[in-house]
Amino acid sequence: MMKFRIVQSDGYNIQEVDLFLRKLMKWQADGKTKIAAKKLHRIKFSLTKKKGYDPQEVDDYLDFQLNQKTLNPNTSSADGLKPHLGTHQSLTSIPTITSNRLRDLSPPMVEEIGYEREEVDKFLDLIADTLQLFEESTNEEIQQIKADQYNPDSETPKLLSADQIRWALFTVTESQGYDILAIDAAVNRLSDALEYHWHKSD
Repeated sequence: MMKFRIVQSDGYNIQEVDLFLRKLMKWQADGKTKIAAKKLHRIKFSLTKKKGYDPQEVDDYLDFQLNQKTLNPNTSSADGLKPHLGTHQSLTSIPTITSNRLRDLSPPMVEEIGYEREEVDKFLDLIADTLQLFEESTNEEIQQIKADQYNPDSETPKLLSADQIRWALFTVTESQGYDILAIDAAVNRLSDALEYHWHKSD
């Protein structure tokens, strides 16, 4: 079961979150991907004045889960499913993830086996740098940057490709790491965002 940071007030009701995650795991194990996706899209938790789960961490985790390609492989973006924190878009529309949003994200932590935090953080920073270049450059500037990618003498910043993100490998630690499923899902979503930018500038 996922462990989220506890806040002293204005957090999500712990019992509600834990119960939902147990149900989610069962739906996934039973192959009920359509039900899982629908519930993830609609779920809302009560805020409590007592101790509760950090809403940001829970929302980020649910967002990652909904965007996992393995969650609902038969659902296309045309179905209009929306993640907990944004809108799932096809490559022909604007991706919801931005460099600023990525830099603000706090991936969910686990006490057991997870990905090495520092390694993942550095990689996410590299992705954010690439996203920022796409966001702040004109199409003509992007074309020049892309043309200079394979010039060893060029001082032009290097752009990550969707495949470089999609096939990234991280070191696994036995304690205090980032949730593996959440990071894998995030990597899939980020590779789609980069693929959108590469195609847009072609």
